Amino acid sequence: MMRKLVTAAVAVAAATSVLVGVAGVASAAPAPMQLVIGQSQAFAILGASCGGIQEAVTTNGFGPSTGYPTGVVQMKTSCGGSGKGGGYHSTTYTATADVVWDLTAAVVSTSAPATGAVTDPSYSAFDTSGNEVYNSGTSAFLLLAPTYVPVPRVTGDSVTVGPAAGGTSVTITGTGFTAATAVSFGGVPAASFTITSDTSITAVSPGAAAGTVDVTVTSAGGTDQTGPFDLFSFVAAPTVTSLSPSSGPLNGGNLIVVSGTGLAAVTSVDIGGSYAAVEAQDDTSITVIAPAGESVDNSSLRVTSVGGTASAAYAYTAPDLCGTGCVFTSPATASAFANVPFSFTVSASGYVIPSFTEKGKLPKGVTFVENYDGSATLSGTPVVVGRRAPAGTYRAKVTATFAYGTAVKRIIQQVVLTVS
Repeated sequence: MMRKLVTAAVAVAAATSVLVGVAGVASAAPAPMQLVIGQSQAFAILGASCGGIQEAVTTNGFGPSTGYPTGVVQMKTSCGGSGKGGGYHSTTYTATADVVWDLTAAVVSTSAPATGAVTDPSYSAFDTSGNEVYNSGTSAFLLLAPTYVPVPRVTGDSVTVGPAAGGTSVTITGTGFTAATAVSFGGVPAASFTITSDTSITAVSPGAAAGTVDVTVTSAGGTDQTGPFDLFSFVAAPTVTSLSPSSGPLNGGNLIVVSGTGLAAVTSVDIGGSYAAVEAQDDTSITVIAPAGESVDNSSLRVTSVGGTASAAYAYTAPDLCGTGCVFTSPATASAFANVPFSFTVSASGYVIPSFTEKGKLPKGVTFVENYDGSATLSGTPVVVGRRAPAGTYRAKVTATFAYGTAVKRIIQQVVLTVS
């Protein structure tokens, strides 16, 4: 039952409150909704909870700018004092907060400590739609007018970005959704939506122009107020207009400049499925490092963003095995003494790490070993065989092989070993 205004001031406040809903068809007399804050919200303000937090709530009307119910919550909890005879010290924690509720009695905001008026237990107020807030003892209530439908209130979106082509499933949270008749993304109706509860709607985004828009919910009560909490960004699919260069060596490592549109939103680039590291990026250009390919063949460079994918042809060519040149970096001569251990390192340089083989006659006790790190070792102790001393000149034909995939480059050096 509607309650009478108790003061002229209340009547004035009610007359200046904002209209935030419209009349609909009444189906049943509305029940009062208690205005409270949750225990977790109370704990966040009070900072303690011993067996629960007691709340004393008084309403002080409707907010002049939002039209939402407002009030003060006084919180208290006592800790300790449980010893025999009450011998243990008891500590009581108290706090106050100004609270704003929406017209479904859900908390909109809290602010501590309270600065608003704490009204008497008989206080009540009406807004211009006939909705009433009133106190009863240490509690406060909201009673909607029989034909009133609250305006929906959106508080968040589960997904805030999706392709401009649409098709993104978004869970919208808020209040007043039971009577929702439409969901829009920047004024474009959702492809579909399902009301899962009074506080949740699942909607599918429509196709729309690229940009950031508000997600809104509409009911017979009106359309929710927009804000940063409801934003959704449509991302256009990227395009690729050219690659420079459009081919590169099989072993990769070269820079490729990708030109196109919508490239600032690109989150990954690959060539033939292999990740290409991004060196620089803006909306019309991306510079990447080509990964190594699997074979000399035509492939495809692909860019991917939330908006979609785009690709262009890229070809792997025979690898650059030598760079500035495949050359031996070790001397062509070595020396040793009979019955004295020695070691000589053979090395070569190119774009890839070479392997080594040796053919020729070596002194007894001397071996040639591949190190598999771009070098080989000629080492050992030249020894006497029978009456034959190892002294003399020995020639070893050393081959360095540079290979990648099916591409091979070989260079040869004659290494002369002199044993004294």
